[in-house]
Amino acid sequence: MERAPAAPSMPAAHEAAPLGFVPSPDRFHWWGELHDDVKAHLERKVGPAIEWWADLHERERDRPYAVVFGPHGLAVTTPRVNKQGQRTQTVRIDQFVPSSIKHAVVQQQATKPRGGLRSLVSRGKDEQSQVSVPPQLNITQEMRGVLGNLPLEAQQRLQTPFLGSQAVTHYRWYYYGNDEELDLWCYLAGDKTVTFATGHRTLPNGMDPQHAAWRLTCYQADVAR
Repeated sequence: MERAPAAPSMPAAHEAAPLGFVPSPDRFHWWGELHDDVKAHLERKVGPAIEWWADLHERERDRPYAVVFGPHGLAVTTPRVNKQGQRTQTVRIDQFVPSSIKHAVVQQQATKPRGGLRSLVSRGKDEQSQVSVPPQLNITQEMRGVLGNLPLEAQQRLQTPFLGSQAVTHYRWYYYGNDEELDLWCYLAGDKTVTFATGHRTLPNGMDPQHAAWRLTCYQADVAR
């Protein structure tokens, strides 16, 4: 009987894309634009926020959306207009298995070049040919470029749960700051798992983004189905 190829043990390492910055109010401003009833609903569903952001929605250009990662789940709101013409927010909830959240701190020094996720340089030619090629997750090139700015360990922690049969069903990212100092949040979600990362980047002027200093917290939680 022929064996199915083993799933890659490591995800793809992405190239860093330039992060664009435009003048914009911060997450606290956009959170303040959400109705209090929406905020109360989010807290009832996912508990007090562990991490969160709010930003201008890409379609409803004058209205916010919000992402809240809480002890009981991940909530993502989307601005809508209902049939009565009223402005509302729909809410998507990924409920977590109780007490399933794990986290790890990932740090990278500005002066320390990255190590590779996969060490193929020292392998012989025949050995290299047997290595499984990491799959491309079902995310946009823009999201890959954002992930590429993160330390390789953070990229690995965010993507690894989705290397097998579990697909990424939705994802988002947000960052605020400038080229030298920024804060970033992002998540990937599937039917069984949510991964979430947040942290601060310091990039000395003129330095390659892959050598930036980072301090991140990476979370992973099981989704209850």
